[in-house]
Amino acid sequence: MRFFDPMEQNTLEDDLEDSCIVLRPSDVSELLDLHPNTVYRLLQSGKLPACKVGGSWRICRKDWINLIEKHSV
Repeated sequence: MRFFDPMEQNTLEDDLEDSCIVLRPSDVSELLDLHPNTVYRLLQSGKLPACKVGGSWRICRKDWINLIEKHSV
């Protein structure tokens, strides 16, 4: 029998919360201090994973963080 561990649930909730956060290209542009066209080029080239929802780009927070970590010095 497995017992309830409140710490484990908090971790799961945190993971779910992080995975649900999505950004728009304008958000990424402001956060990274990039021109919006640069963000769109990253999206179109596939360097920044994203999907289109109703014709608008949406970027998962995890993918945005991975891009930063990959290209940080």
